[in-house]
Amino acid sequence: MIGEQSGAAAFGNSMIESCWMCGIRAGVDQLVPDGGSACPDVRWYCRDMIGCTQRWTARLYGDVDEAIARSSVAQRRIAG
Repeated sequence: MIGEQSGAAAFGNSMIESCWMCGIRAGVDQLVPDGGSACPDVRWYCRDMIGCTQRWTARLYGDVDEAIARSSVAQRRIAG
């Protein structure tokens, strides 16, 4: 898209984007794109739906630090 700037930042070999739902910044390999060539922009969402939902709802209630800690523990359980 000419003249448009993506919110992406390069970090090593990985591109970093923000989740539109919870706001966490992560590599695109941990996010899912929503949109395509017909869309003026692409929105990114977390692959970790449970952690994303916890961060999003915690943000609504003002307890972001606790939600990030819980989602990190959940992510380690899924990966391990």
